[in-house]
Amino acid sequence: MSEDASRNGARSARGASDEERILLAVRGARDRELLAGLLDAYEVVVWERGHEDEAQLPEFDLCIVDMPTYSTVADALDERKADAGDRFVPVLLTVTQDEQRVAARRLDDVPDDVLAVPAPSAVIRSRVESLLQTRRQSLQLALYRRAMDSATVGITITEAGDDQPLTYVNDAFEEMTGYDSSEVIGRNCRFLQGDDTDPEAVETLREAVDAGESAAVGLTNYRKDGTPFWNDLKISPVYDDGELTHFVGFQTDATVRHALRDQLVNETQTLKQLFETSPVGIVVLNEDEIIMRANESAQEILGLGRSVVLGQPYDAPEWDLVDERGEPLDRGGLPFERAREAGETVKGFEHGIEVGGDRRWLVVNVAPLTGSSGERIGVIAVIEDVTELKRQQRDRERLLDLFDQSQKIASVGAWEFNARTGEVLFTSGLAELVGVDPRETFDLEEAFSFYHPEDEPEVRAAFERLVATGEEQSVECRLETMDSETRWVNVRGVAARETDAAVYRGTVQDITERKARSEELVRYERIVETTADPIYTLDDNLRFVLANSATADLLDCDPGELTGEHVSAVFGERHAQELLEAIASLLSGDSAEETIETVVVDRGGAERQFQTTIAAKSSGGEFDGIVCVGRDVTELRERERRLSVLDRVIRHNLRNKMNIAQAHAAMLLEATDDADVRESAAAIERAADELLSIAETARKFSSALDPDVTERVQPQNVADRVRSVVEGAQFSYPGATITVDAPENVRALAHATFELAVNELVDNAVAYGGDDVEIELSVAEADGAEQVTVRIADNGPGLPALERESLMSGRESPLRHTNGLGLWFVRWTVTNSNGTMEIRDNEPSGTIIELRLPKA
Repeated sequence: MSEDASRNGARSARGASDEERILLAVRGARDRELLAGLLDAYEVVVWERGHEDEAQLPEFDLCIVDMPTYSTVADALDERKADAGDRFVPVLLTVTQDEQRVAARRLDDVPDDVLAVPAPSAVIRSRVESLLQTRRQSLQLALYRRAMDSATVGITITEAGDDQPLTYVNDAFEEMTGYDSSEVIGRNCRFLQGDDTDPEAVETLREAVDAGESAAVGLTNYRKDGTPFWNDLKISPVYDDGELTHFVGFQTDATVRHALRDQLVNETQTLKQLFETSPVGIVVLNEDEIIMRANESAQEILGLGRSVVLGQPYDAPEWDLVDERGEPLDRGGLPFERAREAGETVKGFEHGIEVGGDRRWLVVNVAPLTGSSGERIGVIAVIEDVTELKRQQRDRERLLDLFDQSQKIASVGAWEFNARTGEVLFTSGLAELVGVDPRETFDLEEAFSFYHPEDEPEVRAAFERLVATGEEQSVECRLETMDSETRWVNVRGVAARETDAAVYRGTVQDITERKARSEELVRYERIVETTADPIYTLDDNLRFVLANSATADLLDCDPGELTGEHVSAVFGERHAQELLEAIASLLSGDSAEETIETVVVDRGGAERQFQTTIAAKSSGGEFDGIVCVGRDVTELRERERRLSVLDRVIRHNLRNKMNIAQAHAAMLLEATDDADVRESAAAIERAADELLSIAETARKFSSALDPDVTERVQPQNVADRVRSVVEGAQFSYPGATITVDAPENVRALAHATFELAVNELVDNAVAYGGDDVEIELSVAEADGAEQVTVRIADNGPGLPALERESLMSGRESPLRHTNGLGLWFVRWTVTNSNGTMEIRDNEPSGTIIELRLPKA
């Protein structure tokens, strides 16, 4: 083999070891030069005698040393080998023929091989590569060993034959078992077994060993100190040229994981038992709101068997759902989607369910369910039947009368005083009420300082009685917070003897709202009792619940005598029938209140006409009775009837007499040529025309004269009405410029005479402004208000100030009056529509009139 071919072979065998370094510790410069050239495939470092620190050798993978230099570096080489541990540090000693005998004795020392020189290049390279290959293998084995020693799982190696004695254990095994390697090498691993070791797992291992196969088991082993641990053990066979030589074992301390698994199993079982035995209903719904699980309580609450409930949506047609008001409840109104989509808990959702004609009221708390990856897979709902609670609540609400049917429970805090330490502790609720940190403690004097100066002596005296007698104490007083706010509270205290000291505990309940409500109810009671109008409440069967003094005075009886009496027995069948019809209208949702007029008999036996306003009472969204407020309108109706007769007579006579006056005026005009007479006749004719026009206007607006007529107020498209007026006016007054700006549809509550009123305003603008007047009408919905504004603006001479003042004040006087009825009728139309009318000057001339009507 040529020298080049030999060099290439060495490089090929070395593979990826480009960083391998050879140290030349050879005396002759020529020898060093030849060896460096021969070994140019490696990094060659030369060491020479006479170096400043001969004992220090550079890093190397192979040292080539000759006999003359060996004695100088022998100790350093020996130390380098010792420090390397199980990593092979090769040393090649070159000797001449004369030095071979001495070298033979050195082979038991530091050198790993001896090379007689001179030698062929191929031999030298072969020796060098062989030693380097051995080093590479040792480094690889050292790496494997370090990896095994530092592994976080226990690693063991046993022989395959005999009793499978241990030949290797790593550090993790020692730490896991508490045994040192010197205590276990040569022993079978069964020394880790004990009383609770599962025989089946041991048998599985034995069968795998006998068959030369892998196995994985979990079993209880014991540490050196006797404590058990759960060992997840895996063994694998090792074969060499087809022959089973060893087994490798991997041990993982799974004690915590095993305990957690057992805990999870136990908790799961406990949760299953809780689920089935819970006194409240529990249902699990998937993401499509289908009921997947339901416990027995849920089945009882829903009134259905498990086979009917499971697989059904919560809003299934087998049962009817209603909201708190008793209205049908669809899926969108349920809390499940909100809980699932937002990932939040929904508490206190109340609804009714009706199965087979039986309605129950439920309170539902809903929480989202998440999968293993955090995705939301459904919800769990806790259902409580509160039907009985709601019935009890309705019973309590009936006692609160017509002004307030429920009472909010005040916030409550607690306190504790330890007589031995002298400390007063506040709960978070009391600390929040007072405005202090709940972790703060106080002495007794500091605690008393929170009470109002006028009430503090009373509180202190009650506490002293508690200490002296041990009897429960209660006092209502004022408390001053850190924000200088005064709150009414109820303070209660009891004695609670502890083993080493007297302890006193109690509560502080904020009753500020209750006190204010009580005072308010007293004021309401005074109002109801002092009013001259009869006020009474009836239950859903029209029986008296409460009645004020005015009602009792009307009937000449005591208010208590009316309780339980049916309204028909007190006010008659006609009154009761009218009430039933009004209740039906209220329940249909047409209006919040209804008004009826009936005739009742007073204590003197006289018939009186009463106007009664009725409003419905509800409890829990259900009809619970009515509140009635009556007013004696006997004299008012008699006055209206007389005015109506007077109105008809005057209008009839006025029309007849004016017709006669017109006829005579016409005859005068035809019969004379006297200018003065003709002028007087024409004046008579104009006056008669104006009076007839006023009478006609009064006839058209007759329904607007009655301020109590509400049935003629209906929703209308006022934009259409205004456009209709403009179209007619444009035809009637072609010389005038009349425009309108209105949306397609604007609905408002307006009296039936609304279109007449707008037409009157346009006619009035033309009459005062002349044939060429400009009139602008507009309809718009007012921003931020529940009103519709109709605006009529003209550029005429304007409305006189006195006439405007008379109209806006709503009355006339000898010095302040209008010239006609038209604007008065407009005002009454707007008033009867529950609207308002505003008149102001237009710029530079003219008048603006705005009619504001309620939105429909």
